[in-house]
Amino acid sequence: MGYEYDAIPNDVDDYRRRRDTLPLEFESLPTFSRSVGVHEVWLSDPQRPEGGWEEVQLVFGQDGVRLTCMTALSASVRQDLRVVLASIGGAGGARYVDDDGEPASF
Repeated sequence: MGYEYDAIPNDVDDYRRRRDTLPLEFESLPTFSRSVGVHEVWLSDPQRPEGGWEEVQLVFGQDGVRLTCMTALSASVRQDLRVVLASIGGAGGARYVDDDGEPASF
């Protein structure tokens, strides 16, 4: 069963200006798995078994990023999600929330 979270930037206008370039920044992450189109990135532990599930799908929406976690998150993916949050927030910061709007952290 998957879990969904949102990365919500505190400065939405700043996020919107950088939205198209953010996914490119994540291609250098150790857990980067693949991109699908311009606004979708997948992260997964490089040590996962061959043919194993990718862990997280990031979809860059108009006002924030939707994360769908397909499996339990490895330590390396959790570390990269902290980098992702800092990048999404830019100078204004950002936060992860769950479907109930409650704070979530990785």
